[in-house]
Amino acid sequence: QWDDHEVRNNWYPGQRLDDNPDYKLVKSCDLLAARAKRAFLDYTPTRFDPRDPERIYRAFHYGPLLDVFMLDERSYRGPNSPNRQTSYGPDAYFLGPDQLSWIKTQLLASGATWKVIASDMPIGL
Repeated sequence: QWDDHEVRNNWYPGQRLDDNPDYKLVKSCDLLAARAKRAFLDYTPTRFDPRDPERIYRAFHYGPLLDVFMLDERSYRGPNSPNRQTSYGPDAYFLGPDQLSWIKTQLLASGATWKVIASDMPIGL
């Protein structure tokens, strides 16, 4: 499961670490995330969609009983904030529009008895 600890605790795309003395050479979370993603893709024994091999979110289907949906709750999220946005947009993204559309489509199409959504963060749907 891809989560924030592959990069930095509670990171988000576009975050800069200029004021953090622990990061002396690389101050860009985007660069750290790209390196972590490469390691994740190279060293985890998971199957990915050949049409989009860099995509982390994916689904596994185990016959008529079980579908498992793995989410990527880091790569498409907005910046950490008090979450008081007045409208839905990039600052309020959690899954991002493409992944949100994907999970909705997958859940609606699933005929499995059990549907498991694997999340690296506690969320309520």
